[in-house]
Amino acid sequence: MKRVEAKIEGNEKEDPASEPDKDPNTWLIEAKLDEDVLGWETIQLEFQSAEIEAEIVESSMSEPNRFTIRTSGKSPLKKGNVIHVNIREQSES
Repeated sequence: MKRVEAKIEGNEKEDPASEPDKDPNTWLIEAKLDEDVLGWETIQLEFQSAEIEAEIVESSMSEPNRFTIRTSGKSPLKKGNVIHVNIREQSES
């Protein structure tokens, strides 16, 4: 497992019509890791709930250094804030 920092790039309300559950209280936090991650398509991201301050529904990587966290409820994170991310390879237990 490796721990890296990520800078928040956005925290926007999700359009409820864009998701199957149509939840009106869903938010998308977009962030950029401070380094590229090899094998980013298959890693697991772990977050510190105290830093997010909202219920994490799911997260996904979109590039070697970018990810999105979907939350239920709004997180107070703003553009420029830094969070810590644990990166775990699928083979780690």
